[in-house]
Amino acid sequence: MNNTIIKIAAISFSLILGACGSSTSDDATAADETITEETTTDETGDDTTSVVLDVDATLFLNSDNVSVDTVSCTLTDGSETLCYQITSKHIATEHDMGPWCPETIYDTAEKGGLWFDKGEIHDLDGPFIQNLAVFYDDPGFKMYEDDGSVRRMETAEQCELGADPNIEDEFTNMCAQCLPEWVSTEVSYLIPITPVKQAEPVELSDGPTLEVQGVEYGPSVRGLAFNGVRFDHPADIDIILAGYQIAPVDDAGGHVNNSLGYHYHGDTGMVNRIEQTDGHSAMIGYALDGHGLFAKLDTDGNEATDLDTCRGHEDETRGYHYHVLSLESNEFLDCFYGAWAEDDSDEQGGPGGGGPPQ
Repeated sequence: MNNTIIKIAAISFSLILGACGSSTSDDATAADETITEETTTDETGDDTTSVVLDVDATLFLNSDNVSVDTVSCTLTDGSETLCYQITSKHIATEHDMGPWCPETIYDTAEKGGLWFDKGEIHDLDGPFIQNLAVFYDDPGFKMYEDDGSVRRMETAEQCELGADPNIEDEFTNMCAQCLPEWVSTEVSYLIPITPVKQAEPVELSDGPTLEVQGVEYGPSVRGLAFNGVRFDHPADIDIILAGYQIAPVDDAGGHVNNSLGYHYHGDTGMVNRIEQTDGHSAMIGYALDGHGLFAKLDTDGNEATDLDTCRGHEDETRGYHYHVLSLESNEFLDCFYGAWAEDDSDEQGGPGGGGPPQ
């Protein structure tokens, strides 16, 4: 399969990753750990000071799957600046990728992945597959043979042909899984080194199957984990179920799309995390607009109560940053407050909208 090169806005942040090492080029280290203060005037006429942290490219895990370079770029607010160009093969290195679909209806949870729907997460074990007709109150579901074997995608060709919004009959009642070794991809993301917060938020694309005609959206990719794997737009559960399919994620919240490779649909706590010394939620990656992405809950299991419409807020240690939703929401966050890098030759959001609705 041909490699896909797509330039998208992404982000980074200033932190130390001692045990994980560095994967930056010489140019990429120039802006590491740069902290600035930005003074603006609020509606009352008073000056307010905000902490702005530059991207720390050393945060990305050191491997052959991720590289970082510094390039010139233009943000969506029209400003000319510098970006990190992060090129990723979408390979997780800190956790296993898979499993996804169990082999039989007798398999236990460790042989399958997770399915998220109706605001809940379910172990996709054999009994769950066997019970789909009851779970969805639809007798059309029967994703297994009479001998108990689960009908699932077994080849790269099935992965390519069977995962499509217009599902052919031969791929209905099939557990949709693509294995990492079936897909070869390399994607480049542009990340503004210095994030720029805007006055108004921009709604993010949920992929073409969920977009409303005439609405201008931001990118479909929410951000990057430190291993270079993308945090993607929501999976279109309705289209998947309409084809009597299940497209599970693994225990890390990821699965493989035949056009872009491995990607995440939610945070389950398994991606590399930067713990915060003050009990604040751990950092898990960067949003495409350059602001930090942090977990939903802090070390005491509490969610921040002062989040704005984009699930962001600001403090003196981390500047403006986001807190993602968890996997059962089928979303990380649905809007950006920051400007992102955009190339006129690219479609907004890149490859997340093409191929299967996963």
